[in-house]
Amino acid sequence: MNKMQFINELATRTGQSATETRKFVDSFLTLVTDTLAREEEITFLGFGRFYPRKQAARPVRNPKTGAPIMLDERTAIRFKAGKDLFEAVNRK
Repeated sequence: MNKMQFINELATRTGQSATETRKFVDSFLTLVTDTLAREEEITFLGFGRFYPRKQAARPVRNPKTGAPIMLDERTAIRFKAGKDLFEAVNRK
């Protein structure tokens, strides 16, 4: 499901217009991005947790040339599924 499909489905389920739903989704994504950029975690009980994780600088190889290069320190975003989400996805 892409972003527009998600917006249309959410608009249908909530009875809101697609335009209002798009504004909501864009605001939500901006808030999530800004919060993670400040290196704060976001927890939705039962759904899951988004959290930033520092990755140290490390040597890597260019796969095309095989030349060694140094990858700078960076922040990766991780997601850990909550119990309710995990159980819903793994129902048999």
